Amino acid sequence: MRLAIITGASDGLGKAIADVLIKNKIKVVNISRTPSTLKGIENISCDLSKQEDIDRAVDIIKSKYSNFNILINNAAIVGYEKTNEITYEKFERTWKINAIAPLYLISKLFDLIVKNEADIINIGTTNSQHAHPGLENQLAYCASKYGLRGGSYNISAELKKTKSRLIHIYMGGFQSKMHEKDYGLVMTDPENWLKTTDLAEIILFLINLPKQIEISEITINRKGRRDGVKT
Repeated sequence: MRLAIITGASDGLGKAIADVLIKNKIKVVNISRTPSTLKGIENISCDLSKQEDIDRAVDIIKSKYSNFNILINNAAIVGYEKTNEITYEKFERTWKINAIAPLYLISKLFDLIVKNEADIINIGTTNSQHAHPGLENQLAYCASKYGLRGGSYNISAELKKTKSRLIHIYMGGFQSKMHEKDYGLVMTDPENWLKTTDLAEIILFLINLPKQIEISEITINRKGRRDGVKT
């Protein structure tokens, strides 16, 4: 049985991904502060903004789940704050969770990734592709996701001569409570956003591709959002 490690599978997109993997007979281990309630999932408690928590999670993975085949870096926060009001604390936490945590996790598990011929999926954002309307007051988020994008390029180069693949997904807006959790904005038009269940099916398709196929980058967006143009 294949084994996937997912960050942030207690809610939203991460939970949808975990659910579809479990239904397709892939064992799932979740890394997050809040445990996932999905049946069959196993949880590792971890605050991804803290190095000591990540190090402890890595030790657990190496001792109990060292045969993993898939690593999905999904956890993220919006880090929303006005540009002229953003605090150092908000900058720091956003960068730690969105960029440092996933890249540090990969680095700590790198030898196992290569040994297991495991695949990595980094969940990025279309906000790290180019500037477009709607990025206002998202300085920390956009900058941190650019950091993840750059790290993905670096790791892809290091994995070039191995059988492991890194797939960086530029994810468009989807149904989520990220904004509500970060600054209290409740999504009022969820029907206009991507469904997490659909996105999870796409991710399942990507990891099921034959090993000789690598989709290094892919953009998944809402209809009419190409190149960030609003219609």
